[in-house]
Amino acid sequence: LVAKSVEVTAPAGLKIHTKISGKSAALKEQFKKSGAQQKFSWTATSVPALPHETQLPPEWIYNSGVNFFAGNVNDYYHGLEKTLLNRAEQNTQAAALARQLTASATNRLDALKAIRDYVVQSIRLAGPGFTELPLANLSAADVTLADGYGHLADRAILLHAMLAAAGFKPEFVLASSLPSVSEINKFAKSFPLPQDFEYPLVRVTVDGQAYYLNDTDQYAKLGTTAHANRLGLTPANGKITQIEPAKNCSEESETLYTIALTDDGQAQIGITRRYFGSAYNAKKHYFAELPPEERRRYFQQIVSSVAQGARPVGDLVTQFDSYPGIEQFSVTVDHYAVVDGKYFYFDLPFRPSMFPAGSDARVLPLFIGSDFESRITTEISLPQEFSQLVIAPPDKKLRAADAGSVRVKTSRQPGKFLITQDMEINPAIIPPDEYPVLLKVESTLGEKSGRTFLLQKN
Repeated sequence: LVAKSVEVTAPAGLKIHTKISGKSAALKEQFKKSGAQQKFSWTATSVPALPHETQLPPEWIYNSGVNFFAGNVNDYYHGLEKTLLNRAEQNTQAAALARQLTASATNRLDALKAIRDYVVQSIRLAGPGFTELPLANLSAADVTLADGYGHLADRAILLHAMLAAAGFKPEFVLASSLPSVSEINKFAKSFPLPQDFEYPLVRVTVDGQAYYLNDTDQYAKLGTTAHANRLGLTPANGKITQIEPAKNCSEESETLYTIALTDDGQAQIGITRRYFGSAYNAKKHYFAELPPEERRRYFQQIVSSVAQGARPVGDLVTQFDSYPGIEQFSVTVDHYAVVDGKYFYFDLPFRPSMFPAGSDARVLPLFIGSDFESRITTEISLPQEFSQLVIAPPDKKLRAADAGSVRVKTSRQPGKFLITQDMEINPAIIPPDEYPVLLKVESTLGEKSGRTFLLQKN
């Protein structure tokens, strides 16, 4: 950029919020007040181009620029809250339906789920987002109920109305895609970002636990939310907080591999995956609507992903009528291990990985926008004639800067070997000079020594 200038002229009594982002010394700011007017001007010269890189944080974290907002953002939030509540109060039919739906509920959570399921199944999402329309265009609860469609804010209004009629105390929350990271939190609390808080949720509290509605469907575990650990804003008071999933509804997974080896190198491998949080919701939805032929094809794909020449043992088992959800299957693999005289060697059926492969270096910060926890447990039954362990994966404890950690722990039992890998990924903004730390962690996890076994004949 050779040169660019921007000027904003406004009445002197109008509040103008400004914030300069980035670290470029080429950006200059001037302010003048003259009589009934105020003028802001910004000029930038000789700004170098930035490289094309992926996984970037919001531009106002790293890019030199000017951010400005005219007016009092709390006036907007208060006006929005007032309009949402007004539309929710127009609820004669919605309130009657809510009482009917919850009449047979045996507890508060059953009542909550009954209302959520009815709304997501009966109200089709349609139209532009509510921020693209005047607030006056928000529909009353009874109108959305009668029409059978509406945008997200219309649906939130209907949820609020029905929940209030059922005896809950619902609150509107505007969710964002921004994770709770110190740099983001600092900016969001110092400068108005209404364009980032545009996803309307409804929060209710039952027995001290907050539940968020309007971003999950009828297949979802109550207490999960697609905005887990993202920033949310309560328009009633303008307060920004972190959206927390309910207990045991965080984003995590557990995988169990059982590997039974025979002396000729054959292996029977059982795989059990337990899904929590949004992964549970997605898998339950997927399997609930999966035709039989597509299910058979899916089974073939996951069998072949274990090892070349893998053959299924039994059928695919899926259990998503309880939480967490379970996906389970077994395969047999001939010549899984190599038998060479008195030696017997094989690899684990998976390659541990924390971050996807990327470039060798970065100029801009790397953004990790979500959190996740996983545990992979591998139970290996050693072959009877080859029980002397010569080489096995070592214990490891790795730290990936602020982005998380990996711990690999091994133990030996008579005729068995156990490996447990615990991984934690945290939202983070990784400076370029710390990026090699992540590469080192990924490289260490991918080392062949971390998944190779060598046994010797008894």
